[in-house]
Amino acid sequence: MKAPTPLGLRALRSLAFPASTTSRRCYAAVPERAQTQPPPPPRTFKTPPPPPEPQWADSTTSPTTPTPPPPPPQAQKPPPAPNFRPTPSGPSLRKKRDNDEDFTPYPLTRPIGIPHPPDPMENMGLDKRSLSQRRDDFHDYNKHLERRASMTKQIAKPYFRDWSNMRFHKGKVFVAPERLFRADVALWFPNFFGRTLLKKSAVEKRMGVTDGYGGLGRGTTEVLRNKISVVSLVGNDWAQRQVDSFCGKTQNPELHALLAEHKGLAQRVEVNWETNWLKWWILRLFAVRNLRKSRAVDEQGRYFLVRRGFSEIMKEAIGVLNDKGGYVYLVDGQCRIRWAGSAEAEEGEKQSLVEGVRRLVKESRSPPKPRLNPVEQKEKLEAAVLDVMDEPAGPQKVAIGAGQ
Repeated sequence: MKAPTPLGLRALRSLAFPASTTSRRCYAAVPERAQTQPPPPPRTFKTPPPPPEPQWADSTTSPTTPTPPPPPPQAQKPPPAPNFRPTPSGPSLRKKRDNDEDFTPYPLTRPIGIPHPPDPMENMGLDKRSLSQRRDDFHDYNKHLERRASMTKQIAKPYFRDWSNMRFHKGKVFVAPERLFRADVALWFPNFFGRTLLKKSAVEKRMGVTDGYGGLGRGTTEVLRNKISVVSLVGNDWAQRQVDSFCGKTQNPELHALLAEHKGLAQRVEVNWETNWLKWWILRLFAVRNLRKSRAVDEQGRYFLVRRGFSEIMKEAIGVLNDKGGYVYLVDGQCRIRWAGSAEAEEGEKQSLVEGVRRLVKESRSPPKPRLNPVEQKEKLEAAVLDVMDEPAGPQKVAIGAGQ
């Protein structure tokens, strides 16, 4: 059977659906839609109250109902986790108040410093590797990873972060301890290598002090050994004003009187460090002359200008967490840090520094008492007890025992 042609389909459609007399559509033939009624409101169901319990006249006639089991003990909720707030930086740092708790300094409760005695020749900041060693390090992938990690850490640190933190308690990192650190647990002050204010002239020869090591400078360890030293560490003029609140002649005259009384035993050492080479040359050309005029010749030999060798590990070891602040350290004759202060001096910190100097002067003049190691002391006590127990009984003790 053949399929109908389009003309045949059109004829069949005209027979099944005859066309209207007019060309307009008759809307009267369209049945009207029933108007939709609004939905009925939801029915409210009330929960019926529970049936009343039957009142039994006699307790003996009441039916025995099983006692419901006690409810399971509710598990105690764990305490809420402490809310650790991240250290703010960037725009969030500017929203912090000057007295925010995140930047409140706390007293220094443990010794600070490096774990080994310093050496006058370390931290010179010079690369002493040979050409072959530099070539091997250049081809070492692990060295590249270490260098990349250090560079990433330097880039991640905002340039103005330290200046922004200066408005929180004026850059104070920690509060100075009221007492000295014990000598047996104190850590060492690192060696700083730099130039002093002494001129290379006959004054150096007369004093017997030279800016040695090939004219590169001197180490602070040579000056600190066998002396009680009040060491100040600054990096700018703002830090110098903060240090003067601890050691200034007008701010702390009692300290200068004590240093003058014990001259030759107690001294003050100043370290001025600057890592920027442009600022370093400005300091060398314009500021050194004024620094020499304001200090005596012996004080010039104890003022160090340091450019290299002050690494991030050294900063963290001695508590230099803000490069723009000033720091003061009390160092004994073995180069151990016995006291430390930061930023501007608070009430009581200047007096604790003076008392610390007096205590160290007294310790240096009195012979040191040997401090026994607890392990060695215990071993000696056990050996003495064993000797007494293993000692044979004498004739007198035997006779006394026989008479009883």
